[in-house]
Amino acid sequence: MTTAAVTNVRGTERAVTSWLASTGWAIVLGAASGSACVAIRLFFRLLQWVFVQQTGMLPIAAATLPPARRILTPIIGAALATLVGWMMRRSAPDLHFEEYVEAIRLRNGRIPLLSTVWRTASSAFSVATGAAIGREGSMIQFAAAISSWVGERSPLRNLSLSRQVAYGAAAAVAAAYQAPIAGIFFVTEIVLGEWAWSDIPQLLLASSTGWLISRLLLGAGPLFPVRGSLPITHDLLWVLPLALVLGAVGPAYQKLLHFSGVAKRLPFALLWSGLAVGVLALIDPKVWGNGDAALLGILQDKTMLLGIAGVLACRLIATTFCVGTGTVGGVFTPTLFAGAALGLAAGHLLHNPEPSILAICGMGFLMAAVTHAPLMAALMAVELTGQWHLLAIILPCNLFASLIARTISRESLYAIASPKPAQ
Repeated sequence: MTTAAVTNVRGTERAVTSWLASTGWAIVLGAASGSACVAIRLFFRLLQWVFVQQTGMLPIAAATLPPARRILTPIIGAALATLVGWMMRRSAPDLHFEEYVEAIRLRNGRIPLLSTVWRTASSAFSVATGAAIGREGSMIQFAAAISSWVGERSPLRNLSLSRQVAYGAAAAVAAAYQAPIAGIFFVTEIVLGEWAWSDIPQLLLASSTGWLISRLLLGAGPLFPVRGSLPITHDLLWVLPLALVLGAVGPAYQKLLHFSGVAKRLPFALLWSGLAVGVLALIDPKVWGNGDAALLGILQDKTMLLGIAGVLACRLIATTFCVGTGTVGGVFTPTLFAGAALGLAAGHLLHNPEPSILAICGMGFLMAAVTHAPLMAALMAVELTGQWHLLAIILPCNLFASLIARTISRESLYAIASPKPAQ
C-alpha cells in the first residue's frame, strides 16, 4: 500500500472516530439537557404546591381559590420575583445574562450559568403563582445553560461549544413539549438559522434522549391529546384563507408584545402584572398559567364561541402585560393557544363539523407566522396533539402563512440583533 493510500485510510479512520465521538457526546448533552429541563419542571411543581397546594394545571387550582386569594397569589409571586431580581443586582451587579439563541449565534455558545440560575428562580415564583407566561422558556434557557456548562468541559476539541449548546436546546424542546422531531427543526430553523445537514444525526440523538428522559420521569403521550383521528373533509378548504389571515395577524401579534415593553417603566412593574393576572382571573381562571388548560379545552372543542372570545381577550391582555413588565418566561405556549383559539373561532363561525381541526391548524399557522419557522411549527402542531395525518395539510399552509408574515415584517419572534461593528 502506498504512502498516500495509508494516509487516506488513516484520515478516514480519524473522521469516523471523530463522528462517532461527537454522536456519543450528543447523547450525553441530550441527557444533561433533558434532565435539567425535567428538574426545573419538577421544581416549578413543588413551588406551585407551596402556593396553591396543587400540582396540576394552574387554572384548575385558581378555580378552587376564593376571589381574594386568586388576586393576591400572583401579586405575591410577582413580589418575590422582584425580590430575586433585586438580590441578583445587589450581590452581583456585573452579572451578565445571555439568551441561548443569541449565545449560539453570536457568543460561541457561552451562557453564564449563575445569571441563568437567578433568572430561573425569578421565573419560578412568577410561574408557580399563575403569571400568564410560558414556563417552557425558562426550562429551555436553563437546560441550554447546563449544556453550555457541560460543553465547556467536553473532551472533544473538534466540536464547537455553540454546536453542543444547539444539541442541548433540541433536547430541551423535546423534553419540554414531548416533541422530539419539532425539537430538531426548532434548532435548525430558529437557533442555528441554517440547514446544517451534517448535524442532523447528532440533533436527532440529543433530541430523542431528552424526550425519553421526559417520558420516563414526567409521563408519556402528547401534551394536548385530541381524541380519535379527526376526519379530513371538503370543509378543510377553509384552511388556506385561515393561513392568510393568521399570516397577517402574526406580525401584529409581535408588535403588540414589542410595544408592551413600555410597562417596564412602571414602578414595581412586576407587581402590576401580578395584579392584572389576579383581577382578570376573577373573570376567567384560565388566565392563570401558560395557557395549557385553555389550549386543551380549545383543542377538545369544549368552549363555545363567546367563551373563546372571552378567554382569548383576557389571556392576551394578561400575557401582554406580563411580557411588557419583564416577567421572566416565554411566549411559545401562549402563542400556540392564541392560534388555536382563533382557529376554533373560525371553525364555529364557518359551522365546520369538526372545528378542532381548524384549531390545530391555527396553532401551526400563527406559530409559523410569528417564528418564520414553518416546518417546526407544523411538526409542533401534530406532535402536541397526536394528529399526524394533518401534517400534509398544515405544512404547505404554514409555508404560506410564513411567507405572508415575512412580506409584512422581516422580524420574527426569535430575531436577534446583528453584532455591532467594532469602533
